[in-house]
Amino acid sequence: MKLPEEKALNFQFSPKLRLICMSLIVIGAVLIGLQFVFVWHPSSAGHGGHEAANPRLFMSLHLALQVALPLALGGIYFVAFNHLAGAAWCVSIRRIAENYFWFLPVVLVLMIIVFLGLGSVFSHWVHADPNDHLLAVKRPWLNPGFFVGRNIVFVLMWLAFGFVLWKKSTSQDSNPSISITRSLAKWSAVFVILFALSYSANSWDLSMSLEPHWFSTMWAPYCYAGLALTTFSSIILWIWYLKGAGYFGDSLNENHYHDMGKYMWGHSIFWAYVMICQFLLIWYAHIPEETIFYHKRIYSPTMGFQPWGAVALLLVIVRFLVPFFMIIQRKWKRNLNHLASVAAAVLLGQVIDVYWVTYPTLDNGHFVPFSWQELGPLMVVAGSFIWIVGSAMSRTSLIPKGDPRLEECLHWHQ
Repeated sequence: MKLPEEKALNFQFSPKLRLICMSLIVIGAVLIGLQFVFVWHPSSAGHGGHEAANPRLFMSLHLALQVALPLALGGIYFVAFNHLAGAAWCVSIRRIAENYFWFLPVVLVLMIIVFLGLGSVFSHWVHADPNDHLLAVKRPWLNPGFFVGRNIVFVLMWLAFGFVLWKKSTSQDSNPSISITRSLAKWSAVFVILFALSYSANSWDLSMSLEPHWFSTMWAPYCYAGLALTTFSSIILWIWYLKGAGYFGDSLNENHYHDMGKYMWGHSIFWAYVMICQFLLIWYAHIPEETIFYHKRIYSPTMGFQPWGAVALLLVIVRFLVPFFMIIQRKWKRNLNHLASVAAAVLLGQVIDVYWVTYPTLDNGHFVPFSWQELGPLMVVAGSFIWIVGSAMSRTSLIPKGDPRLEECLHWHQ
């Protein structure tokens, strides 16, 4: 099998796609602006014991941040672990993921904006009772200065690694040297170690610290499963769009779809495994500091299963049952239209997951329906992600033409 004609490897950002991106960004920005006019107030007295000026505005931005960060970081992780494994099957896919890191500056800006409302989102420990012994013990870690500083450093570090992996890969297009491949594997080995440590800490900060009295030793793997599913599903959707627009030719075919489908299917099982293990360990131990998380999100002593419990059930359906049963067969993984529809559901699952984890802390456990307030920041994230990654793809070849494993990739069979 040969590479397609050059025009099939040079992405042109279409005016229609630009219009879609711009529409998402503008409409999303308008919806964010409306939150300054129609300020939401919690139904309960105070927000975590502290009256915040506009808590839902910052919480909606925080929700968008937890969707945007796995999108940008997941691409770097996908590239790094395949370099480290010496994988040949994904060479023709890899350039899509390599361009994800360009979205990290947007993530950094969004993170800084969220941190400007630190007392609104993380009021449970920012404005904690000074007599709270448990939070006093955690204060060396959960204090605003260290919290903000380390997470900004994490993003800058990820950005640096993403740029190095992208730069070396694109330079190999004109200089097909095996030494660059070896260098990429070495850089990837360092990144994967630092990724595991930094993303674990980041997951504790951005989501677990919303419930500062609660803790789980399985939280980092849970968040990693969400990152992986977000990565694989978004790459599949890019493949679906690019193939439909006439790019790649036969250099990206059903054998590659099959592998992407297997990764997405397998990680949906991994997510369910981590979730049920975490739930059963907490349920069996019955330690009050651990049970508060699920008690608030599933069970109410007065109503039985409450609305948050229905969201939890929807999460299990979208994030596990749909991908498990809808792409379990070989033929379904090799049907790109079918695979893309499941990928869209899996990506929606990330939004539901973050919403279910985050929003019960907004109003002391009261149900806060998903509404236009949450839609605005998510639309800005979606529009800017497509715009930035699409623009980056238009500047280089869609395939790493100098990679020594490309020939093996072109003849990949399942």
